[in-house]
Amino acid sequence: MMSEEKFSPEESLSVIRSMLEKTKQDLSDDSFYFNLWGWLIFVAAIGEYVLLKVFKYPQHYLTWNLMWAGAALSIVHGIRKGKKTKVKTYMNETMKYFGIGCGIMFTILSFIFVYLQLWEHAFPVYFLLYGFLSFIAGAIIHYTPLRWAGAACWVISIVSVFVQFDMQLLLMALAVVFAFIIPAYLIRGEKKKRMQQIDI
Repeated sequence: MMSEEKFSPEESLSVIRSMLEKTKQDLSDDSFYFNLWGWLIFVAAIGEYVLLKVFKYPQHYLTWNLMWAGAALSIVHGIRKGKKTKVKTYMNETMKYFGIGCGIMFTILSFIFVYLQLWEHAFPVYFLLYGFLSFIAGAIIHYTPLRWAGAACWVISIVSVFVQFDMQLLLMALAVVFAFIIPAYLIRGEKKKRMQQIDI
């Protein structure tokens, strides 16, 4: 009979902490996704606002075609990273499929809103989901800034119900700053600090 390896409570906590730290390090290496989607959505939202309010362009929504470029870049990056990754952990796999699920969900939602011609009512729902996804991701890896980002997006979701579509575009830009761009730079900054401590 094979003897089962038993861990003390302290050892179990140490293993969990090491898994969380490994996942945070992987996120810092993969802040690519946060930066990519954060800046693409930011540019698309601001671009549509400018086309709508400044140039009065009837097809102002075309700026959202940038999302197709984001999807292609994400797939290519994911395939390349998968080939390089030698060690996979439960937390890494959880975050990977969490991200894939989010991508599929937003793609289907976009199709639904466009098909039903409800696009101008979609943003409060997106803000709500940005908040949920940021909050859950922060809870999974025990990263407080992501949880605060989720709370900020929920507040934006409530505010967006009371403003016109053009203002919702600006709120979209603000939401991705909280949900994607700021966390990406915070995570990257923490990675630099860790690297400096290792060098010392």
